Amino acid sequence: MPGSLSGLVIIDEIQLMPEIFPVLRVLSDRESDGTRFLVLGSASPELRDGASESLAGRVEFVDLSGFQMSEVGTRNLDRLWVRGGFPRSYLAQTEEDSFARREGFIRTFL
Repeated sequence: MPGSLSGLVIIDEIQLMPEIFPVLRVLSDRESDGTRFLVLGSASPELRDGASESLAGRVEFVDLSGFQMSEVGTRNLDRLWVRGGFPRSYLAQTEEDSFARREGFIRTFL
């Protein structure tokens, strides 16, 4: 029940259900009851546009990047350069696993 929501409500994988944005607009416009929403997911341009239209003035986007040299240290610069900054690729147990993760990521977008 929407009336029973309180505190921090986390919604993950929002890209699987973009039609929820209008519902979130209604819920976020309720009288202040301390309820906040943390919405997580992969943001395609279409999804960002939908959220911006439905939740204008109610939403903040936070872009997350992969690991940076300042986080892994200069001694790991070569590993960061070869494997990239995405955590699963960077932290993979073997070079083969890291490569497979990078290849899968590329295939997703090509």
